[in-house]
Amino acid sequence: MKKRLFVKIMAFCMAVSLSSCGDAGSNSESAVSSSEKTAETSAETETPTEEQSETPAETSDETPTEEPTEAPTEAPAESKSEFNMGETWTVDGMWSVTVTGVTETADRNQFSDKTPSAVYIVDYSYTNIGYEDDFMDGLYISLDDTIVDSAGSMGYTYPNDVTNYPQETPVGATCNAQVCIGVDNPGAFKITVNKYDSNSDKQKATFVVQP
Repeated sequence: MKKRLFVKIMAFCMAVSLSSCGDAGSNSESAVSSSEKTAETSAETETPTEEQSETPAETSDETPTEEPTEAPTEAPAESKSEFNMGETWTVDGMWSVTVTGVTETADRNQFSDKTPSAVYIVDYSYTNIGYEDDFMDGLYISLDDTIVDSAGSMGYTYPNDVTNYPQETPVGATCNAQVCIGVDNPGAFKITVNKYDSNSDKQKATFVVQP
């Protein structure tokens, strides 16, 4: 009887001992597992992710280009409308005219009802560059349209003998002509020419004549 009791007590003690060892092992394993998890968490926290380890966003190397500023355009030069003796008035593709000289004359026309204070013979030339007309056989220019004397009074053509009269001049040819002008006030005067070109555009120029 005592022997059985002793055996049971020993068996109970062994069972308790084994149970304690099992719990200790389990606790140890739990501790190790917890430690490993803590280490892993720490490693994950300290180690930067691939996205974080990438270099900072690249800055654009492109330098903003300034838009080129347009150079100021020059205003077209105004065409000259007044010419001195020796200067040439040219209408592109049409004609050119030049006053080449002026001579005062004492001759008077006894049959004229005009009594000018001074009479001038004006020499000029014109070249037909490309003027064509349906009613004329070339370019014809006479300097007798509008005449203004030195005092601002109107001058006029005066009937007197001249050597060279204006003629209808074909393309490519030049005409040397003369016009006789009478004024009430001697001195410099102006002759204004108005003429339509082949395109029916009115062309105008003023010649300043110095006797």
